[in-house]
Amino acid sequence: MYLLYEFADHETPAKLSQALWQQDISHRIVTEQGKEQLWLLDPEQAHQALALLEQWQAAPDTLSKVSPKKRVRNHSFASWHRSPMTLATLIISAFVALITGAGEYLDMVSWFTISSFEIAGNQIRFARLTDVLAEGEYWRLLTPTFIHFGIAHLIFNGLWIWEVGRKLEQLMGSLLWLVFALLVSVASNIGQYLLNGYPLFGGLSGLVYGLIAFAWVMPYLVKGWPGIISKPLMVFFVLWLIAGYTDIFAVIGLGSMANEAHLIGLLAGLILAGIYSVGYKLLRKN
Repeated sequence: MYLLYEFADHETPAKLSQALWQQDISHRIVTEQGKEQLWLLDPEQAHQALALLEQWQAAPDTLSKVSPKKRVRNHSFASWHRSPMTLATLIISAFVALITGAGEYLDMVSWFTISSFEIAGNQIRFARLTDVLAEGEYWRLLTPTFIHFGIAHLIFNGLWIWEVGRKLEQLMGSLLWLVFALLVSVASNIGQYLLNGYPLFGGLSGLVYGLIAFAWVMPYLVKGWPGIISKPLMVFFVLWLIAGYTDIFAVIGLGSMANEAHLIGLLAGLILAGIYSVGYKLLRKN
């Protein structure tokens, strides 16, 4: 990382940090010896960050006034190369949606569900998870994450994966992000199957909840960690989770939700945030 600026005691970096994120400048506000410091993850963004810093020092309220030309140049997709794992997750999900007809081609869907199944008459017969593992089909613990039942389902999940996932990947690094995504996805899929007992489910939602939970709690665990998820947004996702346990989504035509995957994804995100924060603090001490 690259140290760009050390704040004076009377300076509050919240608005500057928000503006930096709006311009897709990955950074951290770190406290060292009682002083808050601005660190950049990509030194190539120093020139742009300095321009925002000078604007913030002169007039903080003008930071939200960004010209349309500048917004286009710094659009979030312009930094796709700094979030390769997030992008790969979306590409795989789109490919699976394409070859499964967004969940309509059940013969293709059966390759990605947590257990294989076959249709006999008007019944669907599933293999037991123990049989699946005995056959060595371990990929099935992960692949339900990439199944989506409908384009709207894919777009909704994909937007949140990109919005939250790319920022966390730039903060954590691609390797740790990949490990995080694998752990949350597998935990969500296994939990959904064991608690619900019905293996025909899928989606990035469990990972979405894991990312959001991780991003929301990290500023409370590590001082200076940027706030990516606001409290109102976290409340929205919790209410959405609770609503999934009612019949409201079926009534309005959205079908049933993989509620257990959502809940376990959220819990996994919180647990992994705790583990990550401990490791982060230990590395800083050393």
